[in-house]
Amino acid sequence: MAASSSPEPAETAPAEEPAGATLGVDTDALVHWAMADAPHHRAVRRCFEREVRRGCRLGLTLQVLREFLHVTTDARRFEHPLAMQDALRLSLELWTGQEVERLLPTARAHDRLCELMDRLQLGRRRILDTALAVTLEAAGVRRLASLNGRDFEVFPFLEVVDPTAGEEA
Repeated sequence: MAASSSPEPAETAPAEEPAGATLGVDTDALVHWAMADAPHHRAVRRCFEREVRRGCRLGLTLQVLREFLHVTTDARRFEHPLAMQDALRLSLELWTGQEVERLLPTARAHDRLCELMDRLQLGRRRILDTALAVTLEAAGVRRLASLNGRDFEVFPFLEVVDPTAGEEA
């Protein structure tokens, strides 16, 4: 079969994303956005503000919000963790935010997760990353804001946006 002359959608560069496209949000980026004492708080805030000004929406999944609740309320991770009630309120505000697109797993999400985990030979520590990638893929989201870009390099349909790119040390 002859090769097609047009690139597949997964090969589209972020600069070519149409206005109004969705940027998926990984838990680490959301945590840094919310927690003032997180090392990359300002950089992530600037990144999200830039994306919203461009007309992009921020794609959130329930999985990310649940991990967000777990991490931001953990006194071992933060000197000033959020109280559970504050974290719950913030997660609800995020989920219903005007600039947010709610991304839910499809009925085939688990099948796709198993397929990718098997094909890419991923272990148990990669289950949640793969679940997030599968949800984004099904929603047509091609870009993901994450401070852990290496975790998502194996997914050819995702391009990682590092919110700290260009940040001064």
